[in-house]
Amino acid sequence: MTLPTILFVVLFVSGLLMVGLHLAYASPSTDAIKIYPSRPKRTSVGKFARNVAGNMLLTGGMAVGISLGCHDALVSTAPVGWASVGVEAIATLLLYDFLYYFMHRILFHEWTWMRKVHAVHHTNKYPTAFESLYGHPLENGLGVGLLMTCIAIVGPVSLPAFAVIFATFSFANLLIHSGLDFRQPGLRVFGIMARKHARHHASMRAGNYASITPLPDLLFRTHE
Repeated sequence: MTLPTILFVVLFVSGLLMVGLHLAYASPSTDAIKIYPSRPKRTSVGKFARNVAGNMLLTGGMAVGISLGCHDALVSTAPVGWASVGVEAIATLLLYDFLYYFMHRILFHEWTWMRKVHAVHHTNKYPTAFESLYGHPLENGLGVGLLMTCIAIVGPVSLPAFAVIFATFSFANLLIHSGLDFRQPGLRVFGIMARKHARHHASMRAGNYASITPLPDLLFRTHE
């Protein structure tokens, strides 16, 4: 599998997952696991659609452009064992999770100017999958840039590790914004993270700043 193929597949599946999670939340069959049964709208449909569409193009374009443009710094095509793939993926995702925690907590919640940028994302107090991309373009761009920086720091990583990293980054963001408290085996961890992130969205003063795991919040005592 080539890098362009990985990028296309992950972005395509992310789009399908976003739509699927939105339809799942809209279905009465998920009422028992909805984190917020009543979800008031805070933005017009037109404004919402323009923001999300613009951020989809921005983040997707950045991911493709940086990955292909900085190919040699990010990805190695040398064959590696699955143990190495696991180490590279876990190391990169943990590095991203901790660095994103500090960016989210300090930059977006403590610096006055950037608080205003992040407040756009917090407009949605009851987010579902589509709202995962609703926000200021600067914030979304910083998130993609940070991920690519973490891959470069750990890497260049193997193609399979890049696929795992990029897929986890993309899918986890949708699942924690899904508004659904998953209880099925294998998905329960995403239900836990979705509940924690729903608490974070309730207030600009709430904790739970981490993106992929609760480890940074637990370590630095901002877990709620």
